[in-house]
Amino acid sequence: MRVSVLAALLVFQVTTAFGQAPRLTADERRAFQIHGVTESFIRGIADAGVKDASAQELIAFRIHGVSPSFVQELEEAGIDESDPQDLIAFRIHRVTPEFAREMRSLLGRVDGSELVSYRIHRVTPDFIAEMDDLGLEVEHPGEYTAFRIHGVSPEYVAQVRGWGFSDIQSGDLIAFRIHRIDADFLDEMADLGLINLSTRQALRLRIYRVDARYREEMRDLGLTNFTADRLVAMKILEVDRRLVRDLSDQRYEDVSIERLLRRAGRKGDYKWIEDDLRSAIGSVVRDLTR
Repeated sequence: MRVSVLAALLVFQVTTAFGQAPRLTADERRAFQIHGVTESFIRGIADAGVKDASAQELIAFRIHGVSPSFVQELEEAGIDESDPQDLIAFRIHRVTPEFAREMRSLLGRVDGSELVSYRIHRVTPDFIAEMDDLGLEVEHPGEYTAFRIHGVSPEYVAQVRGWGFSDIQSGDLIAFRIHRIDADFLDEMADLGLINLSTRQALRLRIYRVDARYREEMRDLGLTNFTADRLVAMKILEVDRRLVRDLSDQRYEDVSIERLLRRAGRKGDYKWIEDDLRSAIGSVVRDLTR
């Protein structure tokens, strides 16, 4: 079968640029011609450090504007990126060398996937500056993306601080959004006498679904002293009439808290239980034993 000059040229182009002769389909050969995937373009891409692009990725380079100069400008901006898919994503999401340079100056080392994520979620240099001006200690650059995803804005930070959480950290702000810590919830807790809560206490109360109805259930079982930590401890232990009955004739010293946690389905080594919460669990168990 006779091979066209164009097909032979295209095979030569990719062979000399990438060291192998792929079998181009008729559609790929046509697309190369339509989109200008020429020998000089392929050589330029390879010289810029991108040596593993497929025929389809080379076509996508032309469609989205991934040029040898674009790759070189990224490298000059401190982004040594040779993954074809990342380069295409850069163009689709407008990750420019200027944007990469500015983000590196603010955050230090960032990789390609982080830059794409910043663009997708509108993490701009201005947004980072606004959050930093609030005095937040951001532990990882990825938290800026989480801020955007969960709606942690400068206005929200001011609102949370106005609720009394003046020292709240970046991770807790994200957790507050995820678990819907809002003014209505805090008012509900205040009605239960739970005020001046720490961030940990507020999150625990929300996560374990402590509310007025639950407090009354515990009151009906004879429990009192409803602090935030003790109410959460009751939830963790899954206090019910059966547990009250089982512990009513036992001494505190003879009761294994670990066994009670296993009974409640709390598996593991219990290192997740912080000291203040462990103390509250012991306090509840003490009240349930004679």
